[in-house]
Amino acid sequence: MISLRRFVLAAVAVAGAVNAQCDKSVEIKSDGDASALSSCNTIRGDVTIGEGVTSLSFPSLQTIEGDLSIKGAVGLTSVDCPMLRQIEGDFVMQGLTVLATLSMPELTKVGSISWTTLPALGQLTFTKGVTEASSVLITDTNLGSLAGINLVTAKTFNINNNKYLSTVNVALGNVSEALSVEFNGKSLNCSFPQLVWATNITIREAGDISFPKLTSVNNSIAFIQNNFETVSFPELEKVGQSFAFNSNTKLTKVTANDLVSVGGTFQFANNTKFQTLDGFRSLKTVGGSVDLSGTFKNATLPELDDVRGGFNLQTTEEFDCAEFDKKKSGGVIKGDEYTCKGKLSEAKSSEGGASTSGGSGSGSGQKNAATGRAGISTFALIAVVAATLIL
Repeated sequence: MISLRRFVLAAVAVAGAVNAQCDKSVEIKSDGDASALSSCNTIRGDVTIGEGVTSLSFPSLQTIEGDLSIKGAVGLTSVDCPMLRQIEGDFVMQGLTVLATLSMPELTKVGSISWTTLPALGQLTFTKGVTEASSVLITDTNLGSLAGINLVTAKTFNINNNKYLSTVNVALGNVSEALSVEFNGKSLNCSFPQLVWATNITIREAGDISFPKLTSVNNSIAFIQNNFETVSFPELEKVGQSFAFNSNTKLTKVTANDLVSVGGTFQFANNTKFQTLDGFRSLKTVGGSVDLSGTFKNATLPELDDVRGGFNLQTTEEFDCAEFDKKKSGGVIKGDEYTCKGKLSEAKSSEGGASTSGGSGSGSGQKNAATGRAGISTFALIAVVAATLIL
């Protein structure tokens, strides 16, 4: 008969062996390796999932003190961590072609999220929702929404190439480096109801957007090739660098009547249905250039009293340049380059952008070598943002 003392010693030995497994970084190469860690509450290191794992379950795990990295596990169909609350490091998933179930209902805190090429992942089971992560990259998934990603702040937030994504509604209050939502579903409803400030914002191919509390953008904000018709920024007061709308073919109305200053280029280019610019009643200062090209019939910036770069307005429609001719002659427009022309066969941006067809040219125009400070182009901005995200 086994004595009580021997039984206790055996139990302690088993517990010690389990704890030893939990107190270091682990590499899981098979489903059996995961089973051996099933009693761990905390893993004090990184967890790396190998290519041979087909089903991953940690029923007791609450904390990973390092990274959770799952790459190239092409047979992995499900990840189930019902008690997991925190991943202190990076949560990386890459090349998981049949992963359909990601269940972490208690997860609220992650160091960062980087998910790439998850074509079978259609939804997240994040019941409490992730409220803390320094950065988020989600690309090439089957997700229809980001329900369960409830961040309050982030350095970077990059959502791209998720073709079935129909809704991005995230309660971010600020983004300290770059916010980018590009090349997702063309009817994407993109809403940031709590966002107050960001450093860079790029939105491309969205069907609708909403920034009701956005007050300032430290660097640049760009909207490119979107499908929405109208947008309003009721609280926006300042943009540190460029403010750009480029190639939004359904756009008819933009309103930002509290916007006072733009530090770089103020640009509307090749928005083929955008004919009236009258939603910037308080804009006083443009630190770069004003660049307006397309099908404008009317444009007014009544409070504009300081343009430190050049001015370009080209339109295929009839246009009265009197307001801007007066600003040029009165010294409001300080750059040497000045063009204001209507009824053109080609309406070009100051950067030589796309044009639309129209009639013969008429209106006033002056053009000399530009000496005013140039603004950042929309496409240069995209490159800067992309480089920031890669770094």
